[in-house]
Amino acid sequence: MPSILPSRYQLKTVILDKNPSAGALAITHKIANYPGVRGEVTGSELLEVMRQQAMEFGTDYKRAQVFGIDAKDPQKKVYTPEGTFIGRAH
Repeated sequence: MPSILPSRYQLKTVILDKNPSAGALAITHKIANYPGVRGEVTGSELLEVMRQQAMEFGTDYKRAQVFGIDAKDPQKKVYTPEGTFIGRAH
């Protein structure tokens, strides 16, 4: 899950997530001693907290499988079955 800083600075930010229950963090059963989180949580619980925090700051969350990226120009292109996303990346 990317940082929410771009959204906090009022930059339009999009998270493209192929599947919220996939990936190493999502299938981790126990996370302990994570900064800002008391006690133990599962990876999927931590991802949900991060996702909600990002959306509260204005991040647009979309379900999309990325199948290609063109990063050679200042305007980056991210290709998904749902369409092409174009924007700057820092």
